Amino acid sequence: MEKTINKKEIRRIDWGVVKRLVKFLYYNSGIKKTNIALKCNLAYNKCVLYLDWLETIDLIQRADHDGYEIIRLTERGTDLYKRKLNEIKLELKS
Repeated sequence: MEKTINKKEIRRIDWGVVKRLVKFLYYNSGIKKTNIALKCNLAYNKCVLYLDWLETIDLIQRADHDGYEIIRLTERGTDLYKRKLNEIKLELKS
């Protein structure tokens, strides 16, 4: 699958956006980019920039499914979410 080269880059990472994307993909694997943008309340072009960045740090992977691209978390992305979820649970208990 060819990767589109995007001339725009993220200037400053909004960790709230990263958290929303990773959390959404943890519970909804194999989703199209348009649906991810809608469900995470992001402009499509901003969502694509973040997805490109998440792919470069190996938190998501893209796959072709019936002619369209779907996004899912990698094992590393799933581990990150689970680790963060456990940290939050521990904070709530104390």
